[in-house]
Amino acid sequence: MPFGAQVLEGGRVRFRLWAPAAERVELLLQKPEAGAIARPMESREAGWYELTSDEATVDDLYRYRIDGSCAVPDPASRCNPDGVHGASQVIEPGLFAWTDGNWRGRPWEEAIIYQLHVGAFTAQGSFAAVTERLDHLVELGVTAIQLLPVAAFAGAHGWGHDAVLPFAPAATYGHPDELKDLVQSAHHKGLMVLLDLACQHFGPEGNHLSAYAPEFFAPPTTGRAGRSIDCTRAVAGEFLIHNALYWLEEFHVDGLRLDAAWLQEGAGESDLLETLADAVREGPGKHRHCHLLLGHDPRAVRYLHWPDHSAPRRYAAVWNDAVQQAMQDVLTGAAAGAAGTVRPLEQLGACLSRGFADSGAGRLLPTAFVSFLQDYARIGDRALGERLHQLTPARPLGVLVATALLAPMPPALFMGEEFAAAQPFLYFCDFNPDLVKDVARNRRQSFAHLQGFRSARTRARIPDPTDPATFQRCKLDWNSINRSPHADWLDFHRRLLAVRRREICPRLAGMHEEAVRHSLIAGRGLSIRWTLGDDSVLSLLANYSGVQLDGLQRPAGSVLWAEPREAEQALPQGRLPPWSLLWFLQDAA
Repeated sequence: MPFGAQVLEGGRVRFRLWAPAAERVELLLQKPEAGAIARPMESREAGWYELTSDEATVDDLYRYRIDGSCAVPDPASRCNPDGVHGASQVIEPGLFAWTDGNWRGRPWEEAIIYQLHVGAFTAQGSFAAVTERLDHLVELGVTAIQLLPVAAFAGAHGWGHDAVLPFAPAATYGHPDELKDLVQSAHHKGLMVLLDLACQHFGPEGNHLSAYAPEFFAPPTTGRAGRSIDCTRAVAGEFLIHNALYWLEEFHVDGLRLDAAWLQEGAGESDLLETLADAVREGPGKHRHCHLLLGHDPRAVRYLHWPDHSAPRRYAAVWNDAVQQAMQDVLTGAAAGAAGTVRPLEQLGACLSRGFADSGAGRLLPTAFVSFLQDYARIGDRALGERLHQLTPARPLGVLVATALLAPMPPALFMGEEFAAAQPFLYFCDFNPDLVKDVARNRRQSFAHLQGFRSARTRARIPDPTDPATFQRCKLDWNSINRSPHADWLDFHRRLLAVRRREICPRLAGMHEEAVRHSLIAGRGLSIRWTLGDDSVLSLLANYSGVQLDGLQRPAGSVLWAEPREAEQALPQGRLPPWSLLWFLQDAA
């Protein structure tokens, strides 16, 4: 990296900091035998300061002192063992003994994603504890774990989107080597590891960089939401590109999900997403599968297109919030006792057949869209953090689960979804109390327009995000997976994913963009037909309502899945019971 602390050949350490607003910068090196020693850094052009030291060694702690007053951590720190306000640590990444040298990743068509928050996934809330649970994920049948942002943020817990040291794994989760061990342990078990990146935004606490490099950030907005990087500046763009490559190269992760803030209207050399994709393709992507994903945004489409069929896509897929919305709208009707409404089904049919519900998706492969019923944001943005199984009857939910997990789009689960975890996923943070003294009141007030939260008394039920108990309530209870109904839901997901891995994933490569047809059935059901990459045909016949469908024709092929089982028995009479579906697979002629 062109910045931060870099151990050079021979053991010397080069320190480099961009501080254009500083008059002078010193390195404060903390030596166990000598205490803190200060060494001036040489001023270079364009606001850079640099020092190559014979005194610094691996594992030493250090800070930068700006203009003789404030001492700050390294914004490119690889490790900050005492949190974002503490000293940074010199790390030599080459010392970690990797054992996954034969791993080349998995093709995107095999992706079955499990999204998790490291702090809430286990009682311990650490990288090491996630490693201990990998066998559960293998037995579940997923092929990739996706970690919510893990870079260092203020406090002991948070969602991870308020990081201020984008290169340092959060100390509350463990040492960088423990994250590397998680990654290589996953690889040994056949699991990819994907990582959410939120490096384009710095949180409201611990952003020391803004004091000596204010032009690194876009103009501040009102409130306490933190600061966004000014991507139009060359040094900021370089910082983001190196951050992405850092996780792929030094931590061997198999892919990154970039949120919509990375998307820009411009093209050409100023387009960070194109620059990043080219850097990945010419770097770690030359030797193994490296999958780049985008958060939901209509502008993502142009990064997913094939320029022609001889060139690879820049990005593998986009997370499709539209299909989540359509599925949840269908389930909302079920929970309210409605017979089904046409509009959500039109949206669902469009999402399952062409990705986004609008026509802007154009000619894209189904595998270019990650589909999911619920994720951390949709659950966490609810006032009480409820999961879908707590909001809707079991039978409609089972039908939608079977829809999402067997459609050609790569599916994603949110941690605990597979066993209908009783724990909510709430918004939680641990900022300085003086900084966020109004966070609970503001959050509660944001729900005041909703029925059920219009009085101060009802809003008081909404958990305080800054209360440590709010975070503790979100930790999964792994003891529940052996009890009903949790064990039943777990078995249901395992069986569905076994069918997907065996019958669907091997047939996805080679699909064409326009090989999908869908139609509505009496405003209450869907019929969709996909021609897969090996010319086999996958068909869905589903009734998403509480009213029986009649006069149906059986699609060609053998039954791949019936939900519930009696749905298969009714179809010869041209009927499909309320809330039921059938999947069919016809081999190529």
